[in-house]
Amino acid sequence: MTRAVTAEQASRNPQLALGPGTAFATTGALGSGPVHAPSSEREPAAGPARSAGVGVVFNPHSKKNRARPERFDALQRLVGDRGWVRRTRDVDEVASVAAEFLRDGIDIWVADGGDGAFHWLLNAAVAASASTGRPMPLLMPTRSGTIDFLATKVGLQGSAEDLLAALLSDLRRGQAPATVRLDSLQLRGTLRAGGSFERRGFACAAAGVGQRFFERFYANGDPSARGVITVVSRILASASLAAPGLSSLPASLVPRGWLGDGDDPRALGAAVFAPQPLRVEVDGEALPFDEYRAVNVGAINIDLAGVFRFFPHAAEEGVLHGLIGNPGVAEVMRVMPAMARGKPLVSPNIVDCRLQTLRMMAPEPTTIDPVIDGELFFGLGDLEIGRGAPVAIAVPGSAQG
Repeated sequence: MTRAVTAEQASRNPQLALGPGTAFATTGALGSGPVHAPSSEREPAAGPARSAGVGVVFNPHSKKNRARPERFDALQRLVGDRGWVRRTRDVDEVASVAAEFLRDGIDIWVADGGDGAFHWLLNAAVAASASTGRPMPLLMPTRSGTIDFLATKVGLQGSAEDLLAALLSDLRRGQAPATVRLDSLQLRGTLRAGGSFERRGFACAAAGVGQRFFERFYANGDPSARGVITVVSRILASASLAAPGLSSLPASLVPRGWLGDGDDPRALGAAVFAPQPLRVEVDGEALPFDEYRAVNVGAINIDLAGVFRFFPHAAEEGVLHGLIGNPGVAEVMRVMPAMARGKPLVSPNIVDCRLQTLRMMAPEPTTIDPVIDGELFFGLGDLEIGRGAPVAIAVPGSAQG
């Protein structure tokens, strides 16, 4: 499960520690071993890598690691003399681990978790690299989280142990792993409370239905495709009860608790579909809406648990894909087949476009509370989303020559 973090906290600590709620532990094998991205999407291995060091970031507070604390020692035995496995229990420790990895020549960093875990590791690497002037390390996600769209994007399958073993096998043969370079987002904004906000990421639901979906999805407690379908179904069913002809339906006819914990079964849909007042500009041009139910930007195309596929334009190198507008419930339902197939969304109140920069501003006292790579942030007055530098991802076990 992800962890909600205020934007102010993140701006003070770009490599914010991974707290009890962040998915930084493996959930077990998801396949028999690593499955790799098509060779046309990979860069060849860089050559001999006999001195490469490996650092694994391990969160002891995650659900899996609380249940299996022995995994720490098991991962360290797996890494052996090739590097380190480090626990991150608070903000200072994440910063110090990043500094330690750079100082000790640990040039391949592994996130023992899912997309949120990788998000924090990426931002720790960016901050540490900027402060020291040293090159960015090579990063590797593991397929151990809730959605794992990054691992899916680069074609990795298997448990954290599978992937780490494959990486170490490459290195011990003296061969660097192949890499995939992924486009990224650069997100900058200002806080209502004062100060700045800056993150790197790959996919952002900045406002509206997508942004509100994630909070309900994580609260549901089922990270599977079934969990995605369940939450979406509940939201749409609740919202549909406000339609003409259904608005007078007695609440007693709806199974209690299925559409939320409150007495009003329409409350869930109303909360998720509530429009947010914003000013949004795409590449310097203001969009013609005063309120928004969708502000989403992706640097890569993503697969949401095999149920929905978003940002197909971002499969093109150097392209950001925006899904922005103010669609109602019926309009969202009409475009859901396109979401499932990963196709552009053609609808009157949705701007589906390639873009370079999106800027959004919220009128006071409202705030922008973006979800970035599945991580929740709060408290921004404005936010600008543009292209970040590409991120090199290790693809282990794929450089046999």
